[in-house]
Amino acid sequence: MDVEGEVTFRGSSGFIVYVDGKPSVFSGTQALEQIPSSQIENIEIITTPSARYDADGDVGIINIITKKDSGKGVSGMVNLSGSTMWSRNVDFLVMKQNDAFRWYVGGRWNERLRESDFNQRKTTIVADTVTTSHSDGPRKSNNFDYALRTGWIYDLPSTSLSAEIEGGYGGRTRKGVLDYTEERTVKGTAFGKGIYDSSDDYDLHETYFQGTVTGKHAFNKEGHELSASFYLKYGGNALEYFESELYDKEGVLQQGHKAWEDEHRWTVRGNVDYILPYREGGRLETGYQYFSYLEDGDYSMQFYNPVSKEFYWRDDIYNTFYFQRGVNTIYALLGENIRSFEVQAGVRAEHTHRVLRSSIEGANRVFNRFEFFPSAHIGYHFPRRHVLLFSYSRRTTRPDLFYMEPYITYRDFYSAEIGNPDIRPEYINSFELNYRKTADDFSVSASAFHRNRKDKIERLRIPFEAGVTLDSMANVGHDYATGLELSLQVQPLRVWGINVNGSLYHYKVKNQFKLGNGDETSTNYDITWNNSFELGKLTRLQVDGNFVGPSVTTQGRTDAFWYVNLAVRQQLFKRKLTGTLAFRDVFNSARYVSDIQTTDLSSLTKIRPKYPLIILSLSYTFNNYSVKTTKRKETHDLFEGTNH
Repeated sequence: MDVEGEVTFRGSSGFIVYVDGKPSVFSGTQALEQIPSSQIENIEIITTPSARYDADGDVGIINIITKKDSGKGVSGMVNLSGSTMWSRNVDFLVMKQNDAFRWYVGGRWNERLRESDFNQRKTTIVADTVTTSHSDGPRKSNNFDYALRTGWIYDLPSTSLSAEIEGGYGGRTRKGVLDYTEERTVKGTAFGKGIYDSSDDYDLHETYFQGTVTGKHAFNKEGHELSASFYLKYGGNALEYFESELYDKEGVLQQGHKAWEDEHRWTVRGNVDYILPYREGGRLETGYQYFSYLEDGDYSMQFYNPVSKEFYWRDDIYNTFYFQRGVNTIYALLGENIRSFEVQAGVRAEHTHRVLRSSIEGANRVFNRFEFFPSAHIGYHFPRRHVLLFSYSRRTTRPDLFYMEPYITYRDFYSAEIGNPDIRPEYINSFELNYRKTADDFSVSASAFHRNRKDKIERLRIPFEAGVTLDSMANVGHDYATGLELSLQVQPLRVWGINVNGSLYHYKVKNQFKLGNGDETSTNYDITWNNSFELGKLTRLQVDGNFVGPSVTTQGRTDAFWYVNLAVRQQLFKRKLTGTLAFRDVFNSARYVSDIQTTDLSSLTKIRPKYPLIILSLSYTFNNYSVKTTKRKETHDLFEGTNH
């Protein structure tokens, strides 16, 4: 997790999130933030997913396994948390379990506030004008989500049915108030200098309704089954709002602009999956999936006129847009157990149809492509629980709408963005050789991996106007990551547990634009060292150190940083009440430093989170709420995930 709360894995944020084996409608960090931590039983990291999973996500899948209530009658849990940044969270879950029926009602109120100090020095060269600026000041953000959900589950010995509906309101806001200075020269002669207060506001929100219906039928106890699911989400009243203004030191508005992006969004997903164990040790899986995402809306903008002292509409910027992506998928997966060998091979065939329409002339695009995504896994079980695995999968990252929007938006007065309607998908080939050893109080996993990515998508920054930079997404070329990963869990003492996860890899960007010095390389590393201490039967202390190495980008570099977290957990009232006090970044050492250097742009950005960040969480279970735990088959863990 970086200093702004974004999660990365093996140097990439391009993972997708599943919940109980089903894809989340959200992606990356946003998807993880939707799930209360108290409702998580287990987490699986799937680095080379098989053909049964979606082909999206360049570094794989994080599968969140939620807790299941196994007690009959009415039971539930309530969770509260707050922080010194005034973040707050309330969520609850109430269940009633009969012999075959289970219904539940849940809700959440999440406001995840973050504060940081922002500092940026930037020099742009446009024609003969050199503009040097310095921005410095605080920034605040809030990712919020308010939702209610209810569901029903019907379980028979061979058939199960379930349905869930949810309605909510969510989004994020960002506000910055910066001291801004600017100097301009033409051919070495200074001609302008300004000192301002810069204010920028960003607000993205949406009212949404979503529902899921699933069914499964088991023909026998050997795993012969048929399952189906349907998911629908509507996001209405969606608005993305930008406002950026410059004031002189007397508080008089000098320049400014406002922008509105109104949107409507539909998401549809339907699945049918069939599993046939055709003999002991042999298994065939096949299925079909349809996915569709549709978004339409319009974009409008106002600029400030310092003469009339009024905002006026920019009719030349007004734009309407329509985006729809549909993906039809079929897959087949064959698995065989031959003594100590386990082999699994599959292929996923996908047809993608994408339509982008805009009122901007020349921005309409239609995309059609049929492609295959194969996967292969081979495992061998040695005596004494030693396992050796080889795996391969081909994956993709499809550009979202905001990558392609062909009109200019502003994050602040001197930072603009524009989409690229011709952006192409990324294609990733992942190879991995893994060794695992498990024992009663010890487990180790060591992996050698290689990942190559074609048509890497990255944000590029260029000078736009004097003092103003323009960001856009582009296919910059290819990149390669080759390295080692180690996961170690050991119990040196009865009261002390250690979990170490780390990766060390060589990273190379082969850049076709030749910005900066062309091809760039770096030695990257990520290490987390977690220590858990039992201070008593009901008390636990946790200390973890996190070390994130430097990395090259297409136009520059990001610096290394480290931080240490500390937490203590206390259980009371026969373990029904759990309190956790967590101190994030104990030594105030986390930093984000990005250095961009090109022939006409120099930009050094530093972000430092506000300190201290202390979080208090309370969790209470009532009546006979208990967690249902089941042993998972080793064949699933072997090929489809590492549990944490």
